[in-house]
Amino acid sequence: MSSSAPSQDGSLAPRAFPPGIVVGLPAAVALFYALGHLNWYLGTPLGRVPVLDERENLDLAAAIFGGTLPAEPFYRAPGYALLLAGLRAFGVTAAGLFPAALAAGAALHAAGAALAALLARRWFGCVSALVAGLAFALHPVLVYFATQALDSTLSLTLFLAGLNAFAAALATPERARPWAGAGVLWAAAALVRPNYLLVWFAAPLFAAAQRVPPRVRGRIVAAALAGALLFAAQAAWQRSIGGGAGFLPWQGAYNLWAANRPGANGRYYTQRVSLPPELARANPARAESVLLFVQETGGAASDIPSMNAHWRGRFVAEVSAHPLRWAALMARKTYALLNNWEQYNNTTYAFHKALSPWLRWNPICWGVLLMAGVAGAFRLAYGRAREAAALAAVSAACALSVLLFFVSARFRLPLAAVCTVLAGGALGSPGFWRGWPPRRRAALAAAVALAGLLAFSSLGGVDDRSTFVQDHVLLARAAFTVGDDATALREAREALKLQPWHPDARAIEAAADAEIRGRGGP
Repeated sequence: MSSSAPSQDGSLAPRAFPPGIVVGLPAAVALFYALGHLNWYLGTPLGRVPVLDERENLDLAAAIFGGTLPAEPFYRAPGYALLLAGLRAFGVTAAGLFPAALAAGAALHAAGAALAALLARRWFGCVSALVAGLAFALHPVLVYFATQALDSTLSLTLFLAGLNAFAAALATPERARPWAGAGVLWAAAALVRPNYLLVWFAAPLFAAAQRVPPRVRGRIVAAALAGALLFAAQAAWQRSIGGGAGFLPWQGAYNLWAANRPGANGRYYTQRVSLPPELARANPARAESVLLFVQETGGAASDIPSMNAHWRGRFVAEVSAHPLRWAALMARKTYALLNNWEQYNNTTYAFHKALSPWLRWNPICWGVLLMAGVAGAFRLAYGRAREAAALAAVSAACALSVLLFFVSARFRLPLAAVCTVLAGGALGSPGFWRGWPPRRRAALAAAVALAGLLAFSSLGGVDDRSTFVQDHVLLARAAFTVGDDATALREAREALKLQPWHPDARAIEAAADAEIRGRGGP
């Protein structure tokens, strides 16, 4: 291992450690940790049967692989399902696709840890890179979502890869390749999760703002726009299947309205109407959007363009008619976004973390990373103002994408990843602030304290645990599906303690009890 003198702010130069250690160690730790949790998870009912969004992703992958896509626009972004269909093409069986998807998520988590380390190494040095990579590797929320058949980890990996390319483009703005890399990777992330669409615009906008000769500027802007080719390809694919224009899935319009309508909590989706069990279990938001559209307009359920126009119109009308009410909702959303509680999204993270022997002990959380990340942001701004401004713009695009919809745990993962990088910058050299003037040090202390207050306070029911009933029901349903009637009965009864009238819990309790009694059980 080569030695290196410390820099002015206390960090070690990038040559202090071999690149293999800086990148490889976090990746190895991330893979070990994710696979350890996955090994336990595969023995649980939820690790044996896909539920909710997981089931939709697998069904969409099966339709892509088998060439049986329905003649309609995509309801959800097909990027992740396309990856799963690729696994099928490489020989994974239909029965083996679900565990293969979970294992692929663990591998993607390892790649994300390596990318976080690379980014911190570029901005802060090798010690910070190791800290950032390990913080990413061991962040239990990232591990939790990586070991599910969801689009979040794939899109996050593409986002971080694009952010690395973006950082390289800012360092050498005259080179077209890094700008193209950022544009293509962020476009790919948006095709997996449309929440990244606003991030994609950062590449051409920053390329256009670079102080380079006009001829060079035209070349790098064109390179940054290369991701538009992926959008065009997606639009052509969608048009060939369902005849619809555009590249975005059609679920977004109703979700925009549902997250901002009067009475919405903005933290997670809440069902407004009672649906038949088969529709509620398949996708309640989709079924509800169609049902309410037909009721409110008398339009045809198959008229998706009119449906989306209707929900976008409802959103614009609400904001225009009641701007103060919407501003108050956005303020509550912002507080929830910055709070340590991981908001419900199909599952409640706190509920399931407590069940996992690999996650429950882990003290790393959003609040800790946010406080350390704020400190790292100050360090970055002090030494690399241009990079700090660019990262702030990208982070703001991520935050706005979340705030417009729901501030659920899965939606803020890119912000958590950015915090791990910045936390590495702060914790890798904890004395970076010692040479600063008093006013700058006071501003740093105030900002970190404010971040801690927002993260660890509990106002307005931000840490609402009423969603636990849904977690009990989901676990009961999965257990009953795999034949674990004892677990199904226990979880259904736990749900009924919280909500005695819950119809699914009552149905599962009766069915599981009948199965147990039919086998001569108590």
